[in-house]
Amino acid sequence: MFAKITKGSGAVKLAVYLAGPGRSNEHTNQHVVCASDMIATVDMGTELDHQKAVALGYELDHPNRIYGRGSTRHHIWHASLSLDAGAGVKDDAFWEGVVREFLTEMKFEGVDGDDYRWVAVRHGLSTNGNDHVHIAVSMVSESGKRWATDKDWPRASAACRDIEKRHGLRLLNQGVKSPGYAEGELHALARRRAYALHEKQRAQDALMVPWKFLDRTAREYLIEAQMPEVQPRYELAMKLRAAIAGARSEAEFVRRARGNSMLIRPRYAEGGETAVVGYSVALKPVHGETPIWYGGGRLGGDLSLPSLRAAWPEQSPDAAVPEWEAARCNRPTVAPEAGEVAGVDLAKYFEELNGYLRTVSEVSVDDPVAYARVAREGAGLFSAWAVAAGKDGDTAAKELREAAAIFAKHAQLTDQPVRAVVEPSLAYGDLCTHAAISKSRRAGAVAVVRAWANMGEHLGGAFKAHGWAVRSESLGTELRTKLDAVHDQYRTINPAKPQSQNGGGGVATIEKPVRLSATQTRELRLHQIEERLRADGVPEQAIAARMFAERQQAGAPVERRGKIPGTPRHASDDKARQQQRGQQEGKGL
Repeated sequence: MFAKITKGSGAVKLAVYLAGPGRSNEHTNQHVVCASDMIATVDMGTELDHQKAVALGYELDHPNRIYGRGSTRHHIWHASLSLDAGAGVKDDAFWEGVVREFLTEMKFEGVDGDDYRWVAVRHGLSTNGNDHVHIAVSMVSESGKRWATDKDWPRASAACRDIEKRHGLRLLNQGVKSPGYAEGELHALARRRAYALHEKQRAQDALMVPWKFLDRTAREYLIEAQMPEVQPRYELAMKLRAAIAGARSEAEFVRRARGNSMLIRPRYAEGGETAVVGYSVALKPVHGETPIWYGGGRLGGDLSLPSLRAAWPEQSPDAAVPEWEAARCNRPTVAPEAGEVAGVDLAKYFEELNGYLRTVSEVSVDDPVAYARVAREGAGLFSAWAVAAGKDGDTAAKELREAAAIFAKHAQLTDQPVRAVVEPSLAYGDLCTHAAISKSRRAGAVAVVRAWANMGEHLGGAFKAHGWAVRSESLGTELRTKLDAVHDQYRTINPAKPQSQNGGGGVATIEKPVRLSATQTRELRLHQIEERLRADGVPEQAIAARMFAERQQAGAPVERRGKIPGTPRHASDDKARQQQRGQQEGKGL
C-alpha cells in the first residue's frame, strides 16, 4: 500500500472532484465509505452527486470558517491510499477498517480529545488498475486546534507498512531505499571542476581569457567536458562500501576510506570534539575545485555511522578518535596501512571461501536480518572490486559497479531490520582486501564471480518469495547478466592454467592489465576525437578550433599559429597592427 499526500484550502473543490467523472472518465460509483461523526450530509454507501458533494465540502470546511476567519492558509489534508494492482479489489468494509487505522496512526482519530472532520470516498479503480480510497481531513479541529503537519510523509509511509503487515498485504517499497539525486548535482560538480581547471591553466598562460569573461557557449563546452561518468553521490556510496567491506573496526574504516580517494571528516557531539556521532565524505578534488560534502546516511540507509557501529564487534568508539582527528586535519593516518598479503595458499583460501559461500546459501528465507547482511556484503565486495578495477584500467569496472548497485538496493530494506553484530568472515575480509585491492593480481577472480552470480539468484528468489521487494527478480536476472560479462572478460584475459608452477591445481589468475601513462591516454583520446570529427565531415577549420580547445582543456601542449580560436586578440597584437597601419599610411602619402 502506498500513500500520496496533498494539502490545500479548497474543500468544496476537492469534494466535487471526488464525486465527478475524473480526468479520464475513470470515476464510477462515487460514494462515501466512512466519515467522522460530525459529517451528516450524506449517508454511507449512497452515490455522490454534485449537489451532495458541494454540501459535503462546506461541512468539511466548517471549523476553518469559524476559527480561521476566512484564512487562505492550507487547512485541508488529502491522502489517497492505493493497493498494488495485483492485490485485486477490496470491499467497503475492508477500506473502512484501513482508513480508521490509518487516521489513528496519523493522530487524527481519538487523540487528546480533539475531533477532526474527515471523509473517505471511493470511486472505482485508477487508470493503472489500482483499488484505492481518498481521505479528506480538516486540519482544524472542532476546538480550533490545528493539526501538526510535520513529517506527515514519513508517518504515512510507516502507517502503510504497519497496515500491510496486519492485513497480510504485499510489502511495497522494500529494497528501494537508496536515495536519488538531482541532475543539478552533476552540473554543479562539473562546473566546479571546469572553473578550477581553467583558472589553474590561466595562471600559467597569460593569453587565456578569465572565466568570467567567457561567453555562455564556451563555458558550457568546458563544463560538459568535465561532466562525470558516474553521479558523485553514487560514486561516493560505492567507495564507502568498498572501505567498509572487510573492515573490522571503526579506525580501519576511516583509514580505508581515506585510501579510496575520498575526503572524510567527523561530526562531533555538540559541545566538544571527543565524541564522534556522524561523518561526511567528499570526492577528492581533481583540479583543486571546492569539494561537495555528503553525510553518510544521505548516501544510503545502511551507511550512517550508528548503523555501521551496530555491525562491528563490540568496541569503544573512542579508539577511533585519533584517526578521525587525523582525517579532519588532513594528517597521515595514525596506524600504518596493512601491506599486501604475500604467500597466499590458494587451495586453503578457496576451501575457506567455499565454506563461507555455503554458509551464506543456507541462510533462512524468513530471516530478513541475515539476508540484508548478505546483500550488504555482496555490495561491499563488488564495490571493492569496482574501485580496484577502475584504478587498474580494467574494462570490467562498469559491470562490477552496476553489480554492486544491485546488491546495495536490496541491502536497504524500507523496514530496516536491526543489524546483528557479526564478526566479518576471514575469507570475506581477505577477498575484499587481498584478492580485490591487490595491485599485482586477482587470484581466482573467475571462480569468485561465478559463485556470487549463483548467490544473487538465490537471494533474489528469497526476496521475491518473502515479498520484501517489488523488483526482487533483478537481483537474480540483472546481476547474472552483469557478472556473466565480467566472467567472460576475465576468462578471455587469462584462462585457467592446467597446472600451477608449484604443481598444484589450476586456478584462474587475472594479471594486471597493461596500463597506459597519463600522457599516452590523453593523446589517444585526442586522436580519437579528431578522427571522429573528420569522419563526420566537419570542416578542417572547425576541427582545428575544437582540437585547440580539447588540448588546452586536457593540459596538452598547444601549438599557436595566428589568432587563437575562441579568444579575442591580445592588446599587444592590436598595438602592433596599429603601428604597421600607420607606417603603410605614411608610405602612401
